[in-house]
Amino acid sequence: MHGVLRHFDAQRYELGAHVVMPNHVHAVISPFPGFDLSDILHTWKSYSSNRINAMVGRRGVLWQRESFDHIVRSPYQLERINEYIRDNPRPEK
Repeated sequence: MHGVLRHFDAQRYELGAHVVMPNHVHAVISPFPGFDLSDILHTWKSYSSNRINAMVGRRGVLWQRESFDHIVRSPYQLERINEYIRDNPRPEK
């Protein structure tokens, strides 16, 4: 999945902090002018689901339709989100 996220980095968007979890992804991206977030997410989901389904020998829907997106409105908020992403894969203490 990391390769999928990085594929169009610096071409369609700027990829910031990101982490691939067992059943979801957290990523900070800034789409470039002319590229919509919904199209970027569709590309990620389509490509990765086709690859995963081929690897496990199945067909059909893999990702849920919805996503949770959030507009970052300040440097402080961006730092909090980046920190959350960095800390997300750490096991509970």
